[in-house]
Order: sequence, then C-alpha cells, then structure tokens
Amino acid sequence: MDEKRYELVEIQVDAELLEQLEKIIAPMGLTPEMLIVKFFEFCADPATQKLAISLLLKWKAEQEAERGKPGGGL
Repeated sequence: MDEKRYELVEIQVDAELLEQLEKIIAPMGLTPEMLIVKFFEFCADPATQKLAISLLLKWKAEQEAERGKPGGGL
C-alpha cells in the first residue's frame, strides 16, 4: 500500500503581504496553506514540472536583477 508521508514546512511571510494575499485568494475559497500545497503539487507533478522549473528560474533571475545580485539562492 502506498503510504503518504508528511513533512512540516514553516514559512514566514510579512504580515502586510499575507493580508494582501488573503484578499486575493479568499474569493476562490483558498487559504494560504491550501495555496502552498497546490504550489508544491504543481512543482512536483511530472506534467507541469518543466514549466515549474522554468518559472522558478525566471522568478529567481527577476529577484536577483531587482537586488542587483547575480547568483545566490532563491
């Protein structure tokens, strides 16, 4: 039988940013926790994994350009 294993993930978010996010996703019936799970599923799903990788790399490059720091972590 395929047993599910769970990991605890703690994400710290600026209170103002979280408030803005909740206003956007509440009409969709989503909570921040549900959105994070959906994001992880999107990243791990073989059908969307290549798209997820390309988007993550694009977002990383955008953040680095904004900060003026090429390289470094996500």
